Parts: sequence; C-alpha cells; structure tokens
Amino acid sequence: MNLSVAHGVHALLLPFWLAVALSPALHAEPLRAKDQVLFMPGVARVVEGGQLEIDVHAWLYEKERMHGVNSLLSRYLKIDVQRLSRAARTRFDQRTGLFHTESSDERVIDIVVDATGLQIALPPTADNGRTNMRLLIDAPSPRPDEDVVRFHALTAPGDTRRFNGQAIVVPPVGLSVVSDIDDTIKHTHVRNTHEMMLNTFTRRFDPVPGMAQMYRTLAGEPGTRFHYVSASPIQLFPPLAEFLRAGDFPVGSVHLRESTTWRSLLPGKGTSRAHKLAVIEQLMADFPQRRFLLVGDSGEADPEIYAELARKHPALVEAIVIRDVTQEGRESPRYFATFDGVDPARWHVLVDGDAWPVPAR
Repeated sequence: MNLSVAHGVHALLLPFWLAVALSPALHAEPLRAKDQVLFMPGVARVVEGGQLEIDVHAWLYEKERMHGVNSLLSRYLKIDVQRLSRAARTRFDQRTGLFHTESSDERVIDIVVDATGLQIALPPTADNGRTNMRLLIDAPSPRPDEDVVRFHALTAPGDTRRFNGQAIVVPPVGLSVVSDIDDTIKHTHVRNTHEMMLNTFTRRFDPVPGMAQMYRTLAGEPGTRFHYVSASPIQLFPPLAEFLRAGDFPVGSVHLRESTTWRSLLPGKGTSRAHKLAVIEQLMADFPQRRFLLVGDSGEADPEIYAELARKHPALVEAIVIRDVTQEGRESPRYFATFDGVDPARWHVLVDGDAWPVPAR
C-alpha cells in the first residue's frame, strides 16, 4: 500500500489525550527489556479526502512470574492443576501466562507504519496499560488486494524484538460478518462453568464443524470483512488468534473484553452485553453503508443483543444467525419474544448439520 506522510492524527480518547499525543515536548521512552506490547487487530477505513483512518489498540505490560498466582488462579477457576495431564498442564501455564503481568501506565509507545516508516506516538497508557488511538495517514483508495495495514512498536537500538500490529481495511460498502467465538465457532460450553474453564484453559480448542468453511465461502465475495467480537478477556488473545489461524478462519479484527486483571476473568452481570453492543454499534457508526451479518449462539445473550441491534438499525442488519446450543427451537417462547419486531426472514436458528441458512452472494 502506497501510504504517504501523515497530515495528522486524532485520538479516540478525550481531547486532552490528543493534545498530549501531539505535544512535541513528550517523547516515547525506548521500550525496556521487560516491556511487552500486545496489539489487538483493528480496522481501517478510507475517509473523506482519501486518507486512511486506522484504529490502534495496544496494551503495554511487563511479565511477572508472581509466586502463588497460579495457585490462586486455579482455585478461582476451580481447576485441580495437580490432576491435569502434562499436556493439559502445559496449556494451562501457557494460557494463564498473561495473567502474570503488571500493566505499565503513563508510558508512550511509538509505532511505525511498515509501508512508509511513518512514526507516530500513541497517547500515554492508562492505569491498565491500555492506549487507543485513531490515526489518519494520507493514502490512495486501497486496491482490493491490499486489505491489511501493518505497523509495529518502535524498540530501542539493538533490541531485536518486534511487536507487530495490524488493521484490516474495510471498504465503505460490502458485507461485515460479526461473529461471536465461544460456542459459535469454538466449542466452549459456556453454560457449564466448570466445562467452560477446562475447555478454555486446559483442553485443545475444538472448532465447530463447518463454520470455518462457511466463513471462507462468505469471504470469497469481494468487500466481505470479518469482526470477531467476544467477551473473552484480552489475556486470551494469543491462543484465540492461533485458533483462528490454525482453523483457517478468515482474517479479521478482534474485539475482546477489557480485563487486565485475573479477578475480572469472568464478566460481571451485563458486562458481556455492554461490551458486544458497544463494539458493534461503533462498527455500524463507522461503516453506515455496509451490510451486517450477525452470527452468535443461544447459550447466552447473543439473540437478545442482535435483535436489539436489528430493531435499532433495520437498514444495516441483513441477517442474524444463531447456532442452537440450547435445543430451544425457532418456535420457542424465547425467540418469539426476543425477535418481536424483527422481520422473520432475517433471523435464523442454525442446528448443527443443517445447511447454512444465509446463502453467500
């Protein structure tokens, strides 16, 4: 992608952060040896004037092997680590690794856009080590084969580590597939807390048969993009990203729940709903001419969340697909009440083994 020098940047946060981010008096310190940066895959869009607006979401932290944390975590998760197989114990240690962290606040990360070498300072990290920004760079309208913008954190001279990030370029029109993860494309058994914990932390991730194939079929239509929206905490991003890659799911943006402490591993009442609604509402606001296919499951509140969005944005929501994990059936009182006011032709209950109810265009 032939990106040119930026004319400006603007932050997603308050104007104060914008002023700080652009202040020439504030410079990023080189990343220290213990510093780690995690970028969440975001979105990019062409705005008026042909510039490209890129969402950057970063977490700055230090890994700390804190004594006793795994024992506390295993008790919190109700997992008897001593009874796990060697392979399961290894997975537990790997997937809980980002709970052994200390977030770094009031630090500034410099990022470099790979295609141009353009260097931009992100706003200072908050108490939870997070920093978010929307930056504008001059760019021609992306060609169809140029659908990812890549960038990385600037490290100190001699530091060979590389912390990469990317944003998918979303055209103004086309289909956006918004997909839940747990029990939608990955067997998790969220309704059984003990099974959910074992499936999340100790067992191999098990893809739902047929979902990756259908997503790849949808991805074959020009202009289709994918957005994986889940209430899983951001500490699980590395294994989830590997699951998506290994399962051959289409590349997309990933939107996990803010949770930089292990005590918030399980979402509080309403937290998951608020997270998903906020993410999808923002996508719809950013891409008001696109069509949205919302895919979830019946194990928690996906039907209710998607129905609310369909009533609020009937012109944007093309279809809703709910994977049936509760065996309620389309004619159940729950769906009758949930989808009141939604065109019956626009929502579908998918039973495993059934043909995909929404044909690819």
